[in-house]
Amino acid sequence: MHRVRVLLTLAALVPMARAAHAQPVDPYKQPTARPATPAPVAPAPIAAPVAPTAGPAAPTAGPAAPVAGPTAPPVAPAPPAAPTASDAPLDPYAAAPVRATQDPMLAERIAAALVARAQQLLDTRVFLDAKQLAVEALVQSPKGASSDQARAIIHAVNTQLGIPEDAPKPPVASEDVDVAPIQDPTAAPAPGGSPPEGGRSMRRIAASVHGGLYTGLLGTTIGAFFSDDSPAQGAVPVGLAAGIAGALTLPRLVDKLGWDERQIRTVGAATVWGGAIGGLFGDVAKTTSTSAREVLVAASIGSTIAGLGGYAFSRTSTLTRGDIALVDTLAGVGAAGGLTVGLIMQPAETEAYSLNAAFGVAGGVVVGVLLAPRIDATPRRMTRVAGLAAAGGAAPFLLYAAIQDSGSNADERIAGLLSSGGLVVGTILGLRLTRGMDEGLDTLDGKRKEVDDAPIALVGRSSSGRWGLGGVGLAPLSRTLAPQPGMALQLVGATF
Repeated sequence: MHRVRVLLTLAALVPMARAAHAQPVDPYKQPTARPATPAPVAPAPIAAPVAPTAGPAAPTAGPAAPVAGPTAPPVAPAPPAAPTASDAPLDPYAAAPVRATQDPMLAERIAAALVARAQQLLDTRVFLDAKQLAVEALVQSPKGASSDQARAIIHAVNTQLGIPEDAPKPPVASEDVDVAPIQDPTAAPAPGGSPPEGGRSMRRIAASVHGGLYTGLLGTTIGAFFSDDSPAQGAVPVGLAAGIAGALTLPRLVDKLGWDERQIRTVGAATVWGGAIGGLFGDVAKTTSTSAREVLVAASIGSTIAGLGGYAFSRTSTLTRGDIALVDTLAGVGAAGGLTVGLIMQPAETEAYSLNAAFGVAGGVVVGVLLAPRIDATPRRMTRVAGLAAAGGAAPFLLYAAIQDSGSNADERIAGLLSSGGLVVGTILGLRLTRGMDEGLDTLDGKRKEVDDAPIALVGRSSSGRWGLGGVGLAPLSRTLAPQPGMALQLVGATF
């Protein structure tokens, strides 16, 4: 009877053990609804043959348990279901599938919680788990309030782990997007490019004036050959037409070449004074009567050669437009001075006046180029200097009108001497009276150059009138101020 009970117990436990072994319990898996499994049916007792005994059966301690009657054969347990993705054991190194929640508000809450936890893991340097939670947050709410922080966490983890990220795509060019390369504002314009915008009006005015003078000279020279009897009949109209055409077309040409005002003034000054020297030497070349045609030809040749030299010089020189104005002023003073010196000399031949003027122009150009680095010159300042020099040179001729004597040359000599001295005095006086005018503007780009000549003191003032904080200046005390040796701290200093 005991053997029958043991067999019944074993028969009931075997199907339960098999079912438990086929479906392991995942402690990290959310509980899911499972299909109902039929309860195991207790198998019927197996009728075992009883061996015959020699004697009667031993009495039992109690009444015999009732034996169940014959039943159906035992039913085999159902085979365990195949494991699914939800039943698979958790892989800590594999990315778990994430499904977005349908409810937007709930999805945003879940994303916020995931991002908060991911930030904590990032702070504790658990990078992989932090990135995983941030990715899950983006799946839940890709455009929510916490999406930016989730992307920042992913970027931080990738940076820490050295994971490359996809480069952002360049913005698509549209009509309102400027995709032109950034130009260096301090770089010189390339030949053939557009000129800088600054000072465009002054540049065009200088190009018009110098272009009109040069083309007018060429036109006058060509027109002088139209008539042998009266060269002026062709020289005047052709010269005017050529000058107007040059004044209108040359500004556009220099814009295409990319010349600045400094280059235009350099080449223009070279053509003007080269033409003047050429014409003067054309008059000196013949001691007999010199025709206007010969003077014009020499002037055109001199202007063209000097213009080419001025262009070559402008490409390598550091002369500013103020320096060119200084050269023009001194060249003009030299030309006038050569003529007034001729009045003092009273030469036998009139060609001496032309020779003196040519030497005066050349001397003024050379002196101007040498003095340009030492003088803070601007076109506005040189205009005033030239005006005072002209006034000083012209004032003595008022006296000449009062002392004029046709029977003597003394009046011309006196007027020439006073005029020459007036030119020199007017130039020097103009430079002194305009000292400090446009200070700091004699630069290549025309922008003011800051002058910092304030003495060493806690608060200093430069000669340009700018106040500022300086350094600590200690100087020994003078014996006249204190009988004992010591040091003085300069609080305020100024330069005027």
